[in-house]
Amino acid sequence: MAAHSAFQSNWVIVPQVKGLYETVYGVRTHYVCAGAGEPLILIHGGGPGASGALGWSSTIPALAEHFRVYALDLIGNGDSDKPKIAYSLITLADHVAGFIDALRLRDVRIMGNSQGAYVAMKYALDNPARVKAAAIISTGTLSTACGLKNRGNAERLPRFDGSKASMRAFMEVILSDHTKITDELIDARLAVASQPGHVEYLQSLEQYRKLTQEDPTIAQAWYLRERMQACRIPNIILWGEKDRTGPLDPLGLEMKALLPHIPFHVIKGSGHQVQNDRPEECNRLLVEHFTKIR
Repeated sequence: MAAHSAFQSNWVIVPQVKGLYETVYGVRTHYVCAGAGEPLILIHGGGPGASGALGWSSTIPALAEHFRVYALDLIGNGDSDKPKIAYSLITLADHVAGFIDALRLRDVRIMGNSQGAYVAMKYALDNPARVKAAAIISTGTLSTACGLKNRGNAERLPRFDGSKASMRAFMEVILSDHTKITDELIDARLAVASQPGHVEYLQSLEQYRKLTQEDPTIAQAWYLRERMQACRIPNIILWGEKDRTGPLDPLGLEMKALLPHIPFHVIKGSGHQVQNDRPEECNRLLVEHFTKIR
């Protein structure tokens, strides 16, 4: 997309990333970056055609005025490698850990949207001495990993069949402001979704999500409720008022009650991708939060 031309596009090899069955491999990882200063890592959400640049195009410029911002393409997504492995959310968190190690980043700030919020917090909880601050944006994934139930209020995402119509239907659920769903955005996400290995990644991760509900051994590694309650890394939660996949009521409000030590902000008129639906308010809150942590 044209808006991304201001970002630096880079590659790094992440050497020691583990999959669900402890497969070890080197992962060629694509990321965009901008700005100068202490590192801030942005973790994109899931779904067909996801990438760091597409997930955070409205966020990077504002945060880059204060930090060195990195938006990576998670393994299986964007222009990063898509090996044929059994994927899990732990795989994604391990990939982030390998990325931070490969770039020798220290004292990071980290944030994520949707399943990216789970990945960001899993990294932060596993590496608290390396994380200065965190931020969470609208996340049914992290909510369910804290034991919360959507009680049937969450809207099921449309099935992606490779067509432009199905991609648009998916975006219309996660974005409240449909004027943001341009042909350029749809084409960019389709270009990612059509890359070999991406659909297989989506299918594998969906199978993993089922295992977290069915297999206690898998679930205990995925579950984060008590760890989130005990974590005192400076944090903030932003939630879209009109989030249809991770609804404010009950998931957002129950997260607020579960984690009363974390400031909680409802973003009026926003859907699931708060950072793209209401970028001005989202960026203001994020800059305020991250810049006060020294």
